[in-house]
Amino acid sequence: MTIPGLPTVADSALPASVRTGSESDKQAYKAALGFEQMLVEQMVTTMAGDSGPLAEGPYAQQMQTTLSSAITGAGGLGLAQQLYKEMK
Repeated sequence: MTIPGLPTVADSALPASVRTGSESDKQAYKAALGFEQMLVEQMVTTMAGDSGPLAEGPYAQQMQTTLSSAITGAGGLGLAQQLYKEMK
């Protein structure tokens, strides 16, 4: 099940404790992680500003998306885990 408006999150991106949990746990963590991904994307877009290598050129948007995906894929900011704890 995907949550409308949030990026799709693969089960492999979930911590082991969540993967072995209930379907409700998985959905809650995916929602939290999707929100964190959206937040990181907005932060990267804001940091890129109106000029510079991340803001200009034909690949600027792809660079921003790739950077935000890399940040989230490397463990993110830890926000998803905190949101998940609060949602439980």
